[in-house]
Amino acid sequence: MGVQPEERRPESDECGGRGLILVAALADRWGHGARCGPGKVVWAELTPGR
Repeated sequence: MGVQPEERRPESDECGGRGLILVAALADRWGHGARCGPGKVVWAELTPGR
């Protein structure tokens, strides 16, 4: 599967690296898995009305 996704703490002047921070802050659960072909799948579950 390659490198597993993980939350980073980018410097304030970096242009990227905040995606999983946002996912973790908004989702009730999230994770990752393999896919057919290159790359990986990142999934998130949200509770309606939360």
